[in-house]
Amino acid sequence: MATSHFDKHLLIEQIRYMETEHPLACNTEEDFSDHNAGKDFEDRLWLRAKCLVEQHGLSLLLAHAARLSRHVKILIFFVAALLGALGSIYAITDSHTINIYWLLLVLLGFNLLSMLLWLTGIGLNIEGLTSGILARLTGWLPEQLKSRSQANDTGNNKNSIQADRAWLDCHFSGAVGKWQLSKLSHQLWLVYLLTGLGFLVLLLMVRQYDFVWGTTLLSDSLFIKMTAVLSVPLELLGFATPSADLVLETRIGSLPSATAQTLTVEHRYAWAQFLLGSLLCFGIAPRILLWSWSVMMCRRAQNLFTLDYYLPYYINLRQRLMPLASHGEIVDADTSPPAMAETQLKTPVPHALPVETQWVAVELGDNMSWPPASITRTNNLGKVIDRESLRLILQRLQDNKHPVVAVAVSSARSPDRGVQRTIASLMSSSAQRWLVLLKEHEDEPVSSTRLAAWYRLADACNVPADHVITMIMV
Repeated sequence: MATSHFDKHLLIEQIRYMETEHPLACNTEEDFSDHNAGKDFEDRLWLRAKCLVEQHGLSLLLAHAARLSRHVKILIFFVAALLGALGSIYAITDSHTINIYWLLLVLLGFNLLSMLLWLTGIGLNIEGLTSGILARLTGWLPEQLKSRSQANDTGNNKNSIQADRAWLDCHFSGAVGKWQLSKLSHQLWLVYLLTGLGFLVLLLMVRQYDFVWGTTLLSDSLFIKMTAVLSVPLELLGFATPSADLVLETRIGSLPSATAQTLTVEHRYAWAQFLLGSLLCFGIAPRILLWSWSVMMCRRAQNLFTLDYYLPYYINLRQRLMPLASHGEIVDADTSPPAMAETQLKTPVPHALPVETQWVAVELGDNMSWPPASITRTNNLGKVIDRESLRLILQRLQDNKHPVVAVAVSSARSPDRGVQRTIASLMSSSAQRWLVLLKEHEDEPVSSTRLAAWYRLADACNVPADHVITMIMV
């Protein structure tokens, strides 16, 4: 069975959480560059994660949170079912009488309020209204697990707790968490309503009940109008509904005789149909629709789920798993055939920039000449050294509506706000953005702190992590 996009990212994140506590040795990591040259960074992370799971026997440990989640779901579903059954029993006033509107209020009142709050939360993006106490619970659990991990010195227990934290964070945070919690909330209400409905059907099948209603402050006409409004969709669906006269007759105390003596079999059948139809039409059906919507949106959110490749953990792994991305040469598709052939033999570059890439250098300094021989004159926009040169380059970029821009900077310097503003302005109208860190020599060191700073700048300029590459000036 193929592993889904979300499950791959989940496994990678679980490994990341564990390695923040104790780095895991991967025996095959050195072979990744040779055997996986055609794979991107994400594929290499996935292969590395699978290798770590096999080498360290982490399968059961990584699945612990999922198993625990299933057990917790069973427990809360049981509680919801119990509440649904108790709600039906509580609303039945005695052994032969059902207060129709009190029962509807118990089974549907809080359900309708919950749906309104959820729709308001979704519309206004208010997390507390979309998932309520479930969101607070799932937000509290990872912090508790983090505290337990820090207090526990056993390596295996720490790994287990960190894997559980990663599972909770991936499932119950961000867009995935919003729809995951929404889906669970609708499921709980469905269990509550279906249990209440099933319990009522069972009671109505084996016992005879009379239906009444009563009020102290409201008028009788209000209940007649409310019954008529609720009956409209029920009649369209084929349910029997009580008439206005029957509504008046079943008011508590309306007649001196007991309702058992006045209600016919047809009248009881109409009230029973009205009760069951209301539960189905105004409670269960809307919940099924909202649950189905949440399921689709949750799957969509999982398909769009991405990892934060700007974290130092992933930056360091990128340098280890994709050394060719850090030691490539500046190559353009317009390079003459002999030079291209020689370059491909020396260092095949996994990140091939498009043919139409427009190159710009930003404050390289006097020690680096620009442009290199591999960049053609038509693709070179020049070098930014002052405001006037920046203005001219921006003017040239405006002539091309959606250019592919590669900004080259020296990896020897640390980025500052001025460089960030310059790069952001150069890339503001580009359809595809690349940040190229230039090195004079292959052995020139680039500290992890400086590399992380450049990745933070790339993030601020909306440059994808895969489009931050290091190349050697030739």
